Amino acid sequence: MKKTSSILIITLIIALFLPTVVYANMAAPAESDIASVITFEKSDAISVLSEVLDITVKGSKADIVATYKMKNTLNESISTPSMFLSPNIETSDIKVIVNNKDTLFEVKSYALNYDTKIETTDWQYVVLTDGEITSHNEERTVDSITFNMDFLSNEEYDVIVSYSYKLGGYPNYDFDAKNGIIEYYLTPAAMWKDFSSLTINLYLDKAMPIIKNSNIDFKKIETRTYQYTSDILPQENLRIVIDENWFQNIFSTLKSPYLSLTLMMFSPFILIAIGIIIAIVIWRVRKKKR
Repeated sequence: MKKTSSILIITLIIALFLPTVVYANMAAPAESDIASVITFEKSDAISVLSEVLDITVKGSKADIVATYKMKNTLNESISTPSMFLSPNIETSDIKVIVNNKDTLFEVKSYALNYDTKIETTDWQYVVLTDGEITSHNEERTVDSITFNMDFLSNEEYDVIVSYSYKLGGYPNYDFDAKNGIIEYYLTPAAMWKDFSSLTINLYLDKAMPIIKNSNIDFKKIETRTYQYTSDILPQENLRIVIDENWFQNIFSTLKSPYLSLTLMMFSPFILIAIGIIIAIVIWRVRKKKR
């Protein structure tokens, strides 16, 4: 298996107390010789014919719907446990549909342990732990949704994973620090046999209507609606920063709870500046009268 990006290495592996074989966000693992981890290797059976990712921002959260069209390329039936990975999942709104049927799933959260990294010529992983670290450092966690997929010989169907996502940054603030960070793990899908098509639809709301920056190039389709399409999978995971427009930023600054304190701190300098301006104006007026 070819080496993937460092982010893929981080996102593909979930550490468990017993070795378990699953597939991550549409990827194929193999048991390792270390009891606390599982590893993922490229699938030789299941292909991703297309992935459509819909991200709809609503205030400080986003509704995310990932629709995969999957195909079993083998002339035999197979059963595949699958693990979908994402940060900041709101567990109350998760839904998994496999082949038009609501499917049971399990949700867990793990803490990233960047100190443990192992690479070989045919598989790679980092260790994740599910201990107390998770509750103390949310920015270094990954959430997983695990479910099962059953395929008949050469069968093709849709797999839909939907959930509510909590935006990073400061999306709840009503002043100029307000911005929202959206992250999505694209790279695990590279672990399937083939990947043919990716479409990302981004729908922003009036509170934060612009893309401040993104690591992929979106095309504006209409007001607050953006789209990205590609026949290949990007080499890195998706990261988007959305923000208020310049007009909203001005009013957000005026509503800042720190504005009055800032004005008080600088009031002596402001009064001195005003005094100087008034003195200059009076001097010029008197000079003209002479």
